Amino acid sequence: MQGQVVMPNRKARSVNQRQSEIFDFCQMTQMYRYDPPRWWHALVHVCRRWRYIVFESPLRLHLQLLCNAKTPVKKSLNVWPRAIPIVIEESILRPPQSGANVIAAIEHHDRVSEIDLYASSTLMKQLHEVMKKPYPVLTRLRLYMGQNSAPVLRGTFLGGSAPRLKELSLTGIPFPALPKLLSSCHDLVDVELRKIPDTGYISPETMATALSALTKLKFVYIGFESRAASPDPTNRPPSLLTRGVLPALTRLEFHGSNEYFDDLVARIDTPAIISVHTWFFFQFDFDIPHFLQFIGRTQMFGSFKEADLYFGDEGVNIRFGHCDPPGRDDFQIALSIMIFCHGLDRQVVCAAKICGKISPFLSNVKRLLINSNEVAYLAFWNWKDHVDNPRWLEIFHAFSALQHMQIPPKLGGIIASALRELTGERVMDALPMLRHLYLPSFYETFLSTRRAIEPFISSRQHSNHPVTAHLTEMD
Repeated sequence: MQGQVVMPNRKARSVNQRQSEIFDFCQMTQMYRYDPPRWWHALVHVCRRWRYIVFESPLRLHLQLLCNAKTPVKKSLNVWPRAIPIVIEESILRPPQSGANVIAAIEHHDRVSEIDLYASSTLMKQLHEVMKKPYPVLTRLRLYMGQNSAPVLRGTFLGGSAPRLKELSLTGIPFPALPKLLSSCHDLVDVELRKIPDTGYISPETMATALSALTKLKFVYIGFESRAASPDPTNRPPSLLTRGVLPALTRLEFHGSNEYFDDLVARIDTPAIISVHTWFFFQFDFDIPHFLQFIGRTQMFGSFKEADLYFGDEGVNIRFGHCDPPGRDDFQIALSIMIFCHGLDRQVVCAAKICGKISPFLSNVKRLLINSNEVAYLAFWNWKDHVDNPRWLEIFHAFSALQHMQIPPKLGGIIASALRELTGERVMDALPMLRHLYLPSFYETFLSTRRAIEPFISSRQHSNHPVTAHLTEMD
């Protein structure tokens, strides 16, 4: 590989062009395999001419040099042409001394195009000291930290500049100076900030300002480790606020306190948004006025057709989406809200609060699926003598246009108890448009649930708004 590469004559260049097009095809087919950075290695070992053709077009053929903790960087890196960018990957946490090769590769700041590292705290400290220069060709940066505390990244990280960066993912790494770096990353498409420690807190106002400058951004995930990462409650944003626009953003995901997310979406507009997924820490005072305004000014959220209500061992999750044409396989989630809480009393309260607040946007929901896992069912069973029927009715009140509702077998008795409240003069107080109840289960369970909801079925029949119970699932 260190021998001289002979330049071809003019006639040979035409042949080389055709050969290069063949290599293009090889590159396209190999991109879908497990190890794309090495697809071209076999070609350059065929002959000197092939080697010249491949190395003549490193960008066209997407050539990459893969380095990890086992790569003898200092011995082998200079063998390859400098025009080939370096990709650094290390997904296994190894002993601290194994990071020497990784550090040696990262020191080539003008050649590194991708970094994907699961780093120990020792390696992270080394990275913090080494990566103080700008990385002009870096397009992808993914850094992961495990359970150990990571050092706080300062404003000198990456020299404060990565102009070609398209994907940024930090997990468990505090980086309060991140907005400074983002100001140089005008090509960013994906930003993932997961498990942000308290030492890496960035205020909603600062975060919104930094993200609004990224006009190509399509996906954002912001997640905090603890509830301590919440904004000052005395400094909540006013309703009339100039908002930044993220014109290309289609997916927004958040894990943290509802106050932080409420402050964040108060400061941004996302005209192209398709889905929003949130995971909130539990609290009794669930106030989201700006989130509701955000939903209201987002056209995509004005046409929910289906909803899922799921009770799990970690919390309650409510998902709203579209289904056109109808069918569970076609259900597209547009908005999901999960609240982490244990105990079905809290979960039902949270579900009632969410559905009550978001009810103005549920006027077109025709189908509701209620489900739970085994852990939630056992909690319900232990709680069966203290069923909060009014809270269940608050949930049902939010779905004024509901026509189809599916009840899980193990919660049939619980929900039937709430539905029995809708008899006599109260028969139309909730679910006025309901026409079909689906009780998928064994036949014996179906009969017991059917008997439990008989007062509700009978009252609806007499009111000329009949409801039919089905043994099958919704289709």
